[in-house]
Amino acid sequence: MDLLLKQKVDLMVENYYEIRDSFAFEYSIVKHFIAMNLASKNKSVNIDEIKEIKSYIKKEVGLFSNFRGTNLLTLSSLLYLEYDYKTYFKNMQNVYKKMNDVGFRKTQYLPLAAYSLVKYCSMYMWDEKISRMKSFYCKMKKNHFWLTSSDDYVLAAVLATSDLDIEKSTEEMEKCYKFLNKKGFSKSDGLQTLSQILTFGEEDSEIKCNKALSLFTKLKNEKCKLRYDGLGSLGVLTLISLDENKIVEEIKEVYNYIKSKKGYGMFSIQKSYVSMLAASLVADFYVEKAKDGLMDITLANSINAIVIAQQQAALVAVCAASAAASSSSS
Repeated sequence: MDLLLKQKVDLMVENYYEIRDSFAFEYSIVKHFIAMNLASKNKSVNIDEIKEIKSYIKKEVGLFSNFRGTNLLTLSSLLYLEYDYKTYFKNMQNVYKKMNDVGFRKTQYLPLAAYSLVKYCSMYMWDEKISRMKSFYCKMKKNHFWLTSSDDYVLAAVLATSDLDIEKSTEEMEKCYKFLNKKGFSKSDGLQTLSQILTFGEEDSEIKCNKALSLFTKLKNEKCKLRYDGLGSLGVLTLISLDENKIVEEIKEVYNYIKSKKGYGMFSIQKSYVSMLAASLVADFYVEKAKDGLMDITLANSINAIVIAQQQAALVAVCAASAAASSSSS
């Protein structure tokens, strides 16, 4: 295993222990995601600072706000990465209101979409990008009326931050969706997320889809199968991998290494989530290498969008998982 990748895994585990012991009543998958996301940024967790941000958010919003509930700890951890979290949060609230004003419903996913636009767009571009987000979402809704819902807000926002042509990219998205569905992927939110991320790739749709299918099969054969909520990471891996066998081997190594750590055994976390954590860390590691010019891949025009998509796909997955856990416990 590459030393830098191993260091990220070790940092993730250390972060998780800190978060687990300090936020006992939060959902496990949320804590694992935060630990992984901070480690991918080479950031150690500071519990006192995250608690301070949590308290600030709670003071700024109402009791039933979508910025609270299952979102609260996740958003606090994201704001922890920002230099001026108070200004950032106020900007998020502003964008959230703008999104709601153009017709997006107030759900648990809208604050995460607002986070994306504030993170990756200048203030003077907010209105334009929200309009693009609306167009992307309406196209997605037209193609998959029953499947498309508020959990697609985040990836619609990510698509909006890019320079992709709305008409052409939604056609490409649909090509990927239909092709992969014919090849055995069931119709689902996960397949829609995978198709959305593959849209950033510059290769022919069939080439990208066959590559995704090959990676998925090889990971499954190595007992590192990605469930539907991990298909976002599969999309990123598809776009950045030059050697499928090598990247699958690295994911397997990371998977085994994570499983050997206390708190990541079969009674602590589902195997599918360990696969998702491993795939996310490896994907992020490769994206970093591509950004630093250490990999010769043909993604110069879309690497920044892929960086965004990598984190936001994981955000959507953890949001959905925590929502499911909340629903089952109530």
